[in-house]
Order: sequence, then structure tokens, then C-alpha cells
Amino acid sequence: MERPVTSKSRGICRYYNTSRGCFAGDNCKFKHGEHEKLTPFDESKICRYFASGYCKRGEKCWFKHVIPNPPADPGESLICAICMEEPVTFGLLVDCSHVFCIDCIRNWRGQDSPADDVSLSYAHKKCPYCRTPTKYVVPSSHFYPSGHPGKATTIEQYKSSLQRIPCKYFISSHRGQRYCPFGRDCMYQHKNEDGTPYIFTRGVDHYMPVCPL
Repeated sequence: MERPVTSKSRGICRYYNTSRGCFAGDNCKFKHGEHEKLTPFDESKICRYFASGYCKRGEKCWFKHVIPNPPADPGESLICAICMEEPVTFGLLVDCSHVFCIDCIRNWRGQDSPADDVSLSYAHKKCPYCRTPTKYVVPSSHFYPSGHPGKATTIEQYKSSLQRIPCKYFISSHRGQRYCPFGRDCMYQHKNEDGTPYIFTRGVDHYMPVCPL
């Protein structure tokens, strides 16, 4: 799909084709060519979702994937420990600093449904390398090692976005006996008919069997 114009052009830049060039560079709001559809200003726009932590469009995104304030160097090559390729989208494990592609770590953990954004299945699954247990995997456009403040921010932002989505298990359960296999550990929305939050007293450890992996 062709990228749409997201800012109105002011016409053709009178300087881009001169010997001195256009001093405005990426900030120029004029087209640099008669047949150009986008201005340099439009072409250089940074994806706000990538910058804030995660862009679900990945390589298909129309905007530039640039990190305004890069996270601290984790001290190791950013290569997925499973497929040995550089991840497009990272799968962050809460208390672990190993690097994984989101799809690789979800497949390793045994998530059968790629449509689900959260890999919350089997709370006791661990990192395949350091064996650190983690209840879920969070997709991220950037890699953050354990303890980095950016990681905590990314996780909280992701949780917050999911809390606006009704839990499919909860809404399909009987009104008089609400159920979710993840209970209080579920990231999705649990609401009563009157709009108040439904509170589970138990979590995934109670509702689902423990997996030793």
C-alpha cells in the first residue's frame, strides 16, 4: 500500500536543485522535485509508536523507525538467541536480559495463537538460557536489559494499552460465574455490567497447570 501524504506541501522548493542546495534539509516543507509526492519534512517523520516502545506494523510502517534517545548499550550483540538473526521486534522477558525475537520466544514458550498479543500462557515458563521464570512476553521496538528504566516503562505502557481491550475469556464466560484462565494476572479488561472492574482473587498459578520449562 502506498504511503499517504500526511502534511500539505507548500509547492516546489526553489533551492533544492541549486548549487548550494536546500538548507532546510529534512525540515523542508516544499517538494524536492516536480514528481515527488512527499516533502522531506513528511518523509522524515518518526513513528511515534516505535519511539514510545512498540510499533505493531514493524517493517511495513510508513514512518521512520528511529530511537530519539537510544537505550543503554546492553554490552552484547542484539542477535536473537534462538534464530541468531537481528530482531525486528524484540520479545522482552521481565527479569531477563537475553535477546529474543518476539515470534521466536513466543513459539518457544508454546503459544499456539499468533493472534494473541500477550504470551501469558503457563506462568512458570522460563528463559531458555538463564532459566529465569517470567509470566509474560512484551513486544518492543527497542531492546532493554533487565533493570533499565526504559524496560519498565515499555512494559507498563503495553499493559495499559491492553487494559482497554475486553478479555475474550471473561466476556464469553457465564455472568454468574465469571472466568479467565489468567485471573488477576490477565492484562486484558475485566468489567462488570455496571462498568466496575471485576476482581479475581487468584491468578494464573491457580487456573492453569504449571509448566516446568
